[in-house]
Amino acid sequence: MHDIETSKEHKKRIDAVIDYISKNINNDISLQALAQVANYSPFHLQKLFKQLTGESPKQYILKIRLETALLLMVIHPYKPLKEIALDAGFSSPSVFSRAVKNYFGISPEEIRGCSPKERMQVFKSKKPKATHQIGIDAKNAIIKLDIQIKKTETIRGFYLIAPCDDIAKIQESFKELLQIAITNDLLPDYKKIYGILSPHQGNIYKTFVAVNKHQQLPKKFNVTEIKAGKYVTFKIRGDIKESIAAGHFLYHNWLPENGYKIADIVRFEVFSENPATTPYHKLNREVYVPVEPM
Repeated sequence: MHDIETSKEHKKRIDAVIDYISKNINNDISLQALAQVANYSPFHLQKLFKQLTGESPKQYILKIRLETALLLMVIHPYKPLKEIALDAGFSSPSVFSRAVKNYFGISPEEIRGCSPKERMQVFKSKKPKATHQIGIDAKNAIIKLDIQIKKTETIRGFYLIAPCDDIAKIQESFKELLQIAITNDLLPDYKKIYGILSPHQGNIYKTFVAVNKHQQLPKKFNVTEIKAGKYVTFKIRGDIKESIAAGHFLYHNWLPENGYKIADIVRFEVFSENPATTPYHKLNREVYVPVEPM
């Protein structure tokens, strides 16, 4: 039991480090700062981080910066590469260019010259687990997407982190999140439970409980907000592959045909059943993708 509790505590602290990295990706991130977030020594942090993620903090930060940069090039095809480099946390365009060439095998200028489909293929070449081909179930789901435009207010809440490509761990995270909410007298119904997807940025899925914007939360909670704005929504059922495939259909077809482009790399989803008690692939989900006029 002690070992289980220790492992949970390690994961909780490393998740806090991952969250800190995602929120500060365009800033200078030192090992000392990450160690303070985790409340470990720098040596102990590096050891645990490598055990839990398979990468050192330095390798992970570089990967997230590069994947963020590629997505920014996809979302903002006319934004200067110098600005994208700075937005993704690189110290200079030359450092950015070398890092992109080393990681993806082609330069930022060459990526900028690719079609959207080719750019996504460049990204997937670094993601062997991400099988984003549209299968039969996804094709059938796409036909029934029920695409709508909706506006949302800011949604504040707290969350846990799960791997985006492991639906069993996603449901475990929802169960743990719900128990934390109940223990802290928040008692949410399932309509206040969301999923925040960042499948192209460090393989992160956030299980999220919404709270009142004025509600005080314990300092130990990971708190974030879902941005207010305009979203394209669609309804789908199945695993993460179906959601991503439908998102690709939106990006390549529906959005340009209707005068929209993606406004941010983070999307979220709401559920028609309790995600803590219903297997993820059986949930009826409504996915929200942030958009803006082209």
